[in-house]
Amino acid sequence: MISFPVILLRLMVALLIGAFIGLEREIHERSAGMRTLALVSLGSALFTAISAYGFIDIARSLHVSFDPTRIASYVVAGIGFLGGGTIFLSREKEKVQGLTTAAAIWVVAAIGMACGAGFIVEAVVTTALTFFVLYLLYYVERAIVPRPSSSIHHLHLEATAVTPQLIASVYDTCARNEVTVEKLQLLSGQEVESIELLCRASDAPALTRVISELHALPEIRALHADRHEPVTPRVKPKDTAR
Repeated sequence: MISFPVILLRLMVALLIGAFIGLEREIHERSAGMRTLALVSLGSALFTAISAYGFIDIARSLHVSFDPTRIASYVVAGIGFLGGGTIFLSREKEKVQGLTTAAAIWVVAAIGMACGAGFIVEAVVTTALTFFVLYLLYYVERAIVPRPSSSIHHLHLEATAVTPQLIASVYDTCARNEVTVEKLQLLSGQEVESIELLCRASDAPALTRVISELHALPEIRALHADRHEPVTPRVKPKDTAR
């Protein structure tokens, strides 16, 4: 029977490795981040340790043989359901997204199993290779594969009332269409309240969808868009210090 300190060490290594890989996914705002991958790695390590060492005493006392790989094999099969939940078809871009995150979940599960089985060095080496693929190859791919350049756009939204719900809707609309909000400023006047928005769009269709969805919001009275620096607004910035 393996000692408790050794099991604890393996679980801690699995947890740290999963969190480290999850940090890269978190930075790129993917669906599976630090907590998800840390839990995947930790759970895989514990299942593997239980499968390998948890039933040795019982098998010896009952004089029966057992397959120590059975529980671990179900980890490999079960992790596919979790990874499959991160894959979806983007109708706007007409392509499948989330495959890299699903593959990262699969690799993290394998690393956790390696930690649970005691292959710490192999787990660390695999972590380094995984980080190389996720982080460094990301920039190599961007340098080799041509991508449409992004551009900054200014949106001026006139609203009946700027509420927290409206601001949340603006952010959600931009995020859903993969348009990055660089700056958001609230403006107030005697007759109208407005939102000044600087956003970065990678392509024209994404910006078009954002403009259309924002203009359809019931609180929005008018919307103006341009690619230049905004002109001096007719209303003064709202004093948020009060």
